[in-house]
Amino acid sequence: MSKKYQFGEVEVEVPEFKFKKFAPIIILAIIAILIYSSVYSIQADEQGVVLRVGKFSTISEPGLHFKIPFIDDVYKIKIAKQFVEEFGFRTLEPGKKTKFSDTDKDEAWTLTNDLSVAEVKWQVQYMITDPKAYQFNVKDVESTIRDISESVMRDVIGEMPFDKVIKEGRQSISQQAKVMMQEKLAELNAGITIKMVQLQSVVPPSIVKDAYNQVAQALQNMEKMINVAKRDSSLKLPEARGQALRLLSDAEGYRAEIVNHAKGETQRYLLVHKEYIKNPEIFITTKMIETMATIYSNVNQLNFVDPSIGALPLLGLNQQSDYSFDQYFQNKMAGNKK
Repeated sequence: MSKKYQFGEVEVEVPEFKFKKFAPIIILAIIAILIYSSVYSIQADEQGVVLRVGKFSTISEPGLHFKIPFIDDVYKIKIAKQFVEEFGFRTLEPGKKTKFSDTDKDEAWTLTNDLSVAEVKWQVQYMITDPKAYQFNVKDVESTIRDISESVMRDVIGEMPFDKVIKEGRQSISQQAKVMMQEKLAELNAGITIKMVQLQSVVPPSIVKDAYNQVAQALQNMEKMINVAKRDSSLKLPEARGQALRLLSDAEGYRAEIVNHAKGETQRYLLVHKEYIKNPEIFITTKMIETMATIYSNVNQLNFVDPSIGALPLLGLNQQSDYSFDQYFQNKMAGNKK
């Protein structure tokens, strides 16, 4: 059956609805909707924040739970997942050969203590440790973490000179940034725990990278030359010390030789003086003979003048004979004439 209704010049026929015929189906559908709306499950890596009439009610642990339909609301929070926020770059394809993309330079460029600009890329890894605080205390946790991270990183790097940031400051920057971020999030009671702040790269901006590389190369060359000089010094110094010790040893030996020679000469002189004291005339005569023999032994021809016989040439001087010049001179001195 149906009824007809007139709307101006338009007549509409509406079929008559029989409620009693469809009542069981409607009731079953309502019951199914109520059951579906009152049952929910929490996964092993989650916790549920239950709100009743818009206010916090309880925390649901992993498992199957019931709620009051249309009165209770449940927000599932991942408490075992480690979230990552990236700064200065974005991961395009994670894997063995991860692909990255650069982002706005304003996010990566940071001013150092000596008014230089460093391009810093880092990531922050965090976990949700208090679902209630995470859900209610901060409106947009992700944006808050990003703002805090950028602010902290600029504060930390702004206290360091450029060379320290580029070279050996990465570990200290990461640790200090992690502590400061955690302190700021704790003040907000955001329910977040920072697990790691990791610097991906700290380099000069691309527009000055070539100039910086040239400076770095010059510094490396300088350090290389210094190291070579130190190496040469370590090699030459022992050699020089050895030569000095050798010269000192030679000088000591020469001094000992001179001293011993002087002592020998002194002793010889004393012995000669002793003989001279015994008989000066014989000593003088002997010394004269020895001296003249030494002089005439180097002469090939000699004319000897004797008042008794006149000039007498000495033939065969310095030649081997039975009668030598020494014997002749000694005889002349003794008064024996040949």
